[in-house]
Amino acid sequence: MNSEALLQEYRRAAEFYVQAAVLPGLDLSWQWRYQSRRALILADLGRDFMDNAALEECIHIYQDTVLTLVPNIQKPLDWATTQNDLGNALGVLGQRRRGTRMLEESVIAFENALSERSHEKTPLEWAATQNNLGNTLGILGQRENNTEMLEKSLQAFECALEVRTQENSPRDWASTQNNLGSVLQALGQRKNDTQLLKRSVEAYKQVLLQWTRDQAPLHWAATLNNLGTALRMLGERRKSPRTLEKSVAAYRNALAERTRERVPQDWAMTQNNLGAALQKLGEREENTQILEHAIAAYEDTLKEWTYKQMPMAWAMTTANLAVAQKTLAQRLNDASLARVALTGFEGVAQVFRSASHAKYYEFATEQVAKTQKILKGLGD
Repeated sequence: MNSEALLQEYRRAAEFYVQAAVLPGLDLSWQWRYQSRRALILADLGRDFMDNAALEECIHIYQDTVLTLVPNIQKPLDWATTQNDLGNALGVLGQRRRGTRMLEESVIAFENALSERSHEKTPLEWAATQNNLGNTLGILGQRENNTEMLEKSLQAFECALEVRTQENSPRDWASTQNNLGSVLQALGQRKNDTQLLKRSVEAYKQVLLQWTRDQAPLHWAATLNNLGTALRMLGERRKSPRTLEKSVAAYRNALAERTRERVPQDWAMTQNNLGAALQKLGEREENTQILEHAIAAYEDTLKEWTYKQMPMAWAMTTANLAVAQKTLAQRLNDASLARVALTGFEGVAQVFRSASHAKYYEFATEQVAKTQKILKGLGD
């Protein structure tokens, strides 16, 4: 079934539940059930097909219709279920929108759900909402550069894992472990805390016990990509190159399943991450061959992250590429490679300036000056 036909199926299903919900004499509990199903279908449509209008409609249905059918006092658990589902829809749309309003509303919805979903009475539902709350708090914390919010996200995931064990619910356990690894990584980077980064590495290793290459190849590859990033951050803070070498290995393993043909954008992301790990390793080891491999990884990334389609991603990767080229040019006393790096820095400086990214523009212009100085030293 092609994507357009699938879209039509989603819409027909949503319409079916609308018709069912307004049947004469239908009990309120059945109206709630049908309207909830309608909203969930629209949420799936919005999430899977990047349809923001469907998500907006879903949110309005929850707020204006579904919640009115299950007052908190009379139907506390159904009300909590609706609040949880509303929080999910707000969270997905909030990720796609600038600002924080929808993400903040998502947090409120999850907190409302947790006022009725308790660890003692409904442990599985409580854990699911804690996991959802952790996700939204993590996104919000990174968007606002708010360490306290990231710590609350960490607490929510730890709560969820009190119930979501590997023995009782292995898939949910793996999903929450993956989320835990992500927030530990963000906190470790923000606090420059190697212990948090080590915990992040261990969390991702736990995920790989469940998301194996045979059973879930793309999840396995995504986790290896995340593991590679946590190892790279940890390796940058250690003197030994061993951790950076493990990071490179994790990214290369991820690329066994994250191929350009299968998932081109994910492939590009991992190639970019691989380039960063190789670049750091090459600089530390003063190894020109490793720097050449880093350059090749960045060049592969730019096959998908083109200036026309993704100008900011292109600019960031091109800046990384130019830094690697500049470093290698210095090692090899290669004026022609230094000129290539200079051209790259000049190009990204214009993109950053046009996009009003003052910090990145300042970095690029500084690199232009440094590269010009290198060329002068090489007699060019």
